[in-house]
Formats: sequence, C-alpha cells, structure tokens
Amino acid sequence: VKSYSNYTYVHSINVSILSIFQAESLGMSGKMLHDIGLAALLHDVCKLFIPQEILEKKGTLDESEFTAMSNHPAYGTAYLDRINGLARIAPIVAFEHHRKYDGTGYPKLKMGEKEQHPRRQLVAIADVFDALRSWRPYRKSLEMDAVLAIMKKGAGKDFNPFLVDNFISAFMKATKKTGN
Repeated sequence: VKSYSNYTYVHSINVSILSIFQAESLGMSGKMLHDIGLAALLHDVCKLFIPQEILEKKGTLDESEFTAMSNHPAYGTAYLDRINGLARIAPIVAFEHHRKYDGTGYPKLKMGEKEQHPRRQLVAIADVFDALRSWRPYRKSLEMDAVLAIMKKGAGKDFNPFLVDNFISAFMKATKKTGN
C-alpha cells in the first residue's frame, strides 16, 4: 500500500490506531480489540485497484471517477472475503465504512436498509476524523476545532451519536482539552 499511495498507507494506520483508541475507551480488549484494529487497517485496501490519478486528483471527481472510487468498498469486501482466517469484521468494515448512520452513503443497498455493525460505525468515525485532519490534494487539513465541530454536527446523521460523543470525549480527555 505504501508504495502505491503513501496517503492511503498513513491514513490506514491512523484509522487503525484511532479505532483501537475508541474501542479501548469503550472497554473492549483482547481479540475484539485486535480484530477492530486489523479491520480498520484494511478498510481501504482496495484503493490499490483505483487509478492513482483518481486517488490523487486535486479537483472534484467527475461521474466516472466517483463511480470508480465508490466501488472500492465492494471490491475490498470481495478481496478480504478470500483471505482464510481473517476476522469476519474486516470485510464488513471494508463494505460499510462509507455508509452513514442514517443509511445514506455508499455503496447503495438494493435490499433496503439493513442494520449497521456497531464496530463498523466506530471505524467510520476514525476514518472521517483522520480524513478531515489530513492534508489532501483537493483541500488543506482542517483545524482541530473545525474537525470536532463537523463530527458533532454529524451525530445522528453521519455517525452513531453515542459513539461520536464517546470519541470526542475520549479524545478531549487524552489531549487534556476541556471540550469548550
């Protein structure tokens, strides 16, 4: 991954660390903690199959580019499903990490809404947090206050409200900020 896209490599590591951080703050440990960390690390693995010019594009994606990008969760799931012994949460996280708490996002489901896996929701929070705080070719990184405001605003729509509140609270405590 690192040789293909340094951003995806660093992002995947950050999402894994942030997911483990939140899982620990919720009292998870042992194999469950390991499986969440591994699933988060692998959530974007199929970006290896997205052309680099799309991954690193500075402007808005056109319709065909967005279609290619929005297919990576399904490709990731298919790829991870073939790995024997991999934690079952990994393909679930790969498939659902761009689904929002309210059921929107991608990939679109044709079978109606299905209940989302709570560990997937935990990884989605880490995924968005890291994406917002990171420099991207199409925008600068956001200041921490702006990132946290976006996360709070997304509670109930984009994110599980309990999990986003827990993440922000644990983050503030870990960074010794008051939250004001």
